Amino acid sequence: MAVIDKIIKSKTFYIVISCIASVILWMYVASYENTNQNVTLTGLEVQYIGGEDILQDRNLLVTDRDMQDVTLTLLVKRSLVSQLTKDTVHVSVDLRDIRSRGVYEKVYTISYDNVDEEDVIVTRRVPEYMTVNIDRMDVIPEVVVKGVFDGTVAEGYMSEPIIYSPETIEVSGPESVISRIAFARVVIDREELTRTVSGVVEYTLVDSNGQIIESPEITTSVKEIQYTIPIVKVKDVALTVNLLSGGGATEEDAVVRIDPPTITVSGDAELLSGINQLQLGTIDLASFAQSTTETFAVVLPNGVNNLSGEKEATVTVSIKGLETKRVITTNISFINVSEGYVPRPITQYKEVVIRGPKEIIDMISGSNIRIVGDLTDIGNAVGRYSVPTTVEILGYREVGVIGDNYNVVVSLELDVPEEEQGEEPEEP
Repeated sequence: MAVIDKIIKSKTFYIVISCIASVILWMYVASYENTNQNVTLTGLEVQYIGGEDILQDRNLLVTDRDMQDVTLTLLVKRSLVSQLTKDTVHVSVDLRDIRSRGVYEKVYTISYDNVDEEDVIVTRRVPEYMTVNIDRMDVIPEVVVKGVFDGTVAEGYMSEPIIYSPETIEVSGPESVISRIAFARVVIDREELTRTVSGVVEYTLVDSNGQIIESPEITTSVKEIQYTIPIVKVKDVALTVNLLSGGGATEEDAVVRIDPPTITVSGDAELLSGINQLQLGTIDLASFAQSTTETFAVVLPNGVNNLSGEKEATVTVSIKGLETKRVITTNISFINVSEGYVPRPITQYKEVVIRGPKEIIDMISGSNIRIVGDLTDIGNAVGRYSVPTTVEILGYREVGVIGDNYNVVVSLELDVPEEEQGEEPEEP
């Protein structure tokens, strides 16, 4: 026993025991670290490769894909457990082998940072694959911009067609989506407008039924539309005619009817403020006896639009309170006769139509009417001519001549003295 106690109490004994314990502990740790252990990782985000470059080169794009996270259960040695985290384990789907549109179920690949794939066994994956929808990329070069004016215009003003810039936009995206686009809709809300306004507004893409078409894969050439709403003044303008006094009548003796009497026009407010009536033309009261009807074109000043649409107006003028009478006169003379020539009237009498108050024209006879022909344009040309005349009513200002076609025929001859006309030629 003494020997055993001596050995136990010796320093060497403790050294040996320590070495043995260290070996046993090392063997235990080495055995524990080399055992396998399951590791579960959740919330792993999937990365898609090739969707933004390779597919676009092939006029393809991803329109829908699984966005759920992946859960993995991995069997690895205990020594590697600490190196497998959400930051070191990566999940990806390769789209670079896709060459046509359709729905694909793609198995994802798993990679690790600083861990050999051979040291990891995937015992469970949820989900097992990712679903990807591939569509063909299409472009609509011109989608028309159409606006809805959801506002008001002040009374007496009108909104003309809205001007958009640009008038069309380019839209690209999935063929199955953008093929449904009918137009780009703009909604403008302005109140009590009295002048032209402009602005910038966003738009929405809609189908033929007005339903909005939205997709994150749609791209457009512009994000906003500039607009201009032309606002013009609206006004009713009376149509008038200028009456030229003549034939014994003035505008007080005339009754004028115009159809239509007014037209509705639009234009700049300042421009329309100076337009209260629109003159169609001139009617000479001496050109008819009792009434006349003429048609005039409706001509508007620059910058004024005809909203009524009438291009012509009919004007009827009637004479009231005056009577007409036909009088024959033989009082015909000529003026502006060239020296050395004499006019001899071929027309011996002429019927003249006159108009005036009844009590006055009843007193007028042919002796009160003189017809004067003007030979200025004839000069020294001997012959017969129809020359214009001026008709005068002597002593009665209240009466006038109707019409102006009172030409007479005259023979212009050399003025030979009477004694020369009677001489006989001398014999040779």
